[in-house]
Amino acid sequence: DKVIRHGPKRFLEIYFKTNDGLWHDYNQGRITKEVIRNDRFDMVMSNCGADSYEHGLKLSDYFLANCPRQPGLMPDTLMILNYLSRKYRMSIITNGFDDVQEIKMKASGLDKYFEHVITSETIGVKKPNPEIFTHALEKVDVRPEDALMIGDNPKTDIWGAQNAGITPLLYNPTGRVKSDCELEIKHLRELMTLL
Repeated sequence: DKVIRHGPKRFLEIYFKTNDGLWHDYNQGRITKEVIRNDRFDMVMSNCGADSYEHGLKLSDYFLANCPRQPGLMPDTLMILNYLSRKYRMSIITNGFDDVQEIKMKASGLDKYFEHVITSETIGVKKPNPEIFTHALEKVDVRPEDALMIGDNPKTDIWGAQNAGITPLLYNPTGRVKSDCELEIKHLRELMTLL
């Protein structure tokens, strides 16, 4: 009831702020996967004035069962991937969790564009550790100087790629992300001009 009184817009604001903070802490090695899964919605509900760990767990279970199956993609994604896949081999490096990635890839239709999905959970190190990038390069048999890492996080994607000798490209749709990355795009369709 208290969550409803705050309204869906405020709930989503709190959710995104909480989720971003938890993922930041996870990427820094300060929390575990279980903390994200078990505490995320409890924290959101608490910030909405509705303290209930049990309800938070139920909401988390619902979210994990349904969210990965949603096909939501950025505008022009499939057009860009169709273009790129005719010219390049592509793989994904993610700090996301193994059990969700395959579901997400299939639900969104992205699975047919990428050779590999390399997860930090499988490799045992998270981006920005250069080891996960090196593993990806070895898996696809590509030299660092022949690879391009496109990412939206200056620390995990850009810095990690640079430390592995890979050229990074920052996807910065809002223009709010600050980075010293030399290559930056605001719209995915810019890739068709660059590549």
